[in-house]
Amino acid sequence: MSELRDTLLARLSEAYTAYFDVEPVQDGSPLKSLCAYHSRGSQYVLIKKAELWAAETHEYLYLYSLPRLDFTSLVELQARTLEDGMPRIRPHSQHMCTYLSAVVLCDQADPDALAQLQKLKKHRDFKLSLHGWMEFRIAAVDLSTGDIATNRSGKDLGKSLSGLVAREIQKFKLRRGET
Repeated sequence: MSELRDTLLARLSEAYTAYFDVEPVQDGSPLKSLCAYHSRGSQYVLIKKAELWAAETHEYLYLYSLPRLDFTSLVELQARTLEDGMPRIRPHSQHMCTYLSAVVLCDQADPDALAQLQKLKKHRDFKLSLHGWMEFRIAAVDLSTGDIATNRSGKDLGKSLSGLVAREIQKFKLRRGET
């Protein structure tokens, strides 16, 4: 694993621990961490049993690290995220949404793979959205250029990554004496 990718992986895992339950994955695959976030909001009158409404939001974020992102690995990462994430979703009347997110750190990315990544989408409604929905989001960080590519629903994910990625790349270059 490259030094920059290793450093960025550690920084992202550290940053995500503030809001997510981060579980390291050590199975020899590109998946390095599984992060889970759960939120529940509700409104009640006088006592909690007199609940007016409640809404649950969940996110399962899969943090991947690999030397090169190509079309084949992109398809594998999407399949693994969906195969592992879909059974974790428990739709019910108070479920609002679940995001299955993938963050991919790579030393280099094929332009064709990044173009395909931007077209990826997966959305599923549960009982006509009465029991919420699921959205697949993905962001890939190409460390050779510092560019971040996302699919349409992953735009916010890309924005949240951009500041941290830019700072870490700058720190890495300063440590190595590059400008």
